[in-house]
Amino acid sequence: MSLRPPSVLVVLSAVVLSFAFLAAAQSPSTSTSSTETYTITGTVVNSVTGEPVPRALVRTNGMAQRTVFTDSEGHFQFDGLPPVQTSVIAQKPGYAMPHDDLHSWFQIGANTPALVIKLAPQSAIYGRVTDLSGQPIEHVPLRLTARSLREGRRMWEPRAMTESDEDGHFRFPSLMPGTYFVAAGPLDSEPRILAAGEKPKTGFPHVYYPDVPDFSSAQAIQLSAGQQMEADFSLTAVSLYQVSGSIAGRQPDQGVGFQLLTLSGDDISLPTNFNMESGTFKLEDVPAGSYIVRAISQADSQPTRAEARVNVATNVEDLRLTLAPTVTIPVVVRMEGRSSSSTSGPAWSPDHPPVSVRLIPADPNTAEQFSTYERRGGHPTMVLQNVDPGTYTVVLMPQPPWYVQSATCAQTNVLYDDMLVASGQSYPIEIALRDDSAGLTATVKSDDGSPVNATVVVVPQPAGKVTPRVVRGGSNEFSASGLPPGDYLVFAFDRIDDLEYANPDAFAPYASQAAHVTLTANQKAQVSLDLISVGKGD
Repeated sequence: MSLRPPSVLVVLSAVVLSFAFLAAAQSPSTSTSSTETYTITGTVVNSVTGEPVPRALVRTNGMAQRTVFTDSEGHFQFDGLPPVQTSVIAQKPGYAMPHDDLHSWFQIGANTPALVIKLAPQSAIYGRVTDLSGQPIEHVPLRLTARSLREGRRMWEPRAMTESDEDGHFRFPSLMPGTYFVAAGPLDSEPRILAAGEKPKTGFPHVYYPDVPDFSSAQAIQLSAGQQMEADFSLTAVSLYQVSGSIAGRQPDQGVGFQLLTLSGDDISLPTNFNMESGTFKLEDVPAGSYIVRAISQADSQPTRAEARVNVATNVEDLRLTLAPTVTIPVVVRMEGRSSSSTSGPAWSPDHPPVSVRLIPADPNTAEQFSTYERRGGHPTMVLQNVDPGTYTVVLMPQPPWYVQSATCAQTNVLYDDMLVASGQSYPIEIALRDDSAGLTATVKSDDGSPVNATVVVVPQPAGKVTPRVVRGGSNEFSASGLPPGDYLVFAFDRIDDLEYANPDAFAPYASQAAHVTLTANQKAQVSLDLISVGKGD
């Protein structure tokens, strides 16, 4: 067997490589659009002053994720980006992006204009706590409550806590523009060394700014971007008392917790003593005023509670609280299948109907409640457990194609009115479901047919407690299914972050720009909408 000379092998290899390169050159090339890249430039500015923001972190989102920092003039640049959709956000300590700029998506391309990203300087609330003589009060607890929008509803949310320093000063920094309330106290009048067994005789009550006793009288603090707002307190010393009594309706080894609440629902943290053997309790250092004393416990895995309103103008003795099981509200669902199309959907069992229930309390200090299941008579039953007495908005969440035809609790139509829960209540929520729902496709107009950043809101008429249907997207078509037959107003907004869309009054300025639609059972309707700019109503 003879071997080829090395030079022949080299020549053959070169020929093979030449054919390979030639084939590659003659094969169909990748489309130009997939290999082209583009550049995005822009500037980050202060939304209040318009000045550039240096050293801000800028980030692209989506398929092309990059980060850069702005230079000393606030400029930034991204190179080598593919032609995909993206959004650009900026961050810097002490600043925040406005809500309506957080989700602005656009297409990267040759015609992408230079961007201007606005950062809002964060705000602050500061102040000083003194007594009536102007002397600073140290270690006074202060609480900040913010008004926010969640699911189109105004909510009051605890936002921050702090305490006054040795000179009485306090500060809540890094706040977004919005509406706030500040509360102070309670606190002993003097941080002094007491003799054994001695108790302070005076102290400072819980008050809201500006030195008022309840939330309804408090002054809202409205902050704009970068604003520094002063909120001083001048506290009046009041007498301190004891509230004592006994607990009934408990087992010998059953522990009990206590809350002292203002009439606005604020939980006041004060020293509490409970004697498990005797079942007696004592709340100490209670400032003069009106309160709710609440006892919370659990017996055989069943939560129990009791409460009483007290007016403290002297020592309150022999207050008797009787523990009782918390309220459990059964949910009774009747399903009426009317649509032939429902046979293609899931086979829902009457024991697990296609709907869930949520209770939203009017009292910001009361927790939301969600429906669960418990076994009764061998079958699972939908219930709302451990519901505190109070007023609630009932939110019903059916699964399409099912919709809520009616919902009542005793004499209350919860589709249009809030529900009042009283101690010992046993009325069920009765719901009727049907499956012959309608569907709606909305097309939002644009001048050039390009995708529109919009949110479509479908509002039932007449408006009640039913939450409007919200459909978000970055295209021109928006679809909603599972709609009850009836009349609707349909809106297309450029943003809804600061729109209280669960409140029917919020749509009044925009009613003339809405489309009116009447849906019948099983109908698939279409509607064309103009884009509405929030804040630019009639």
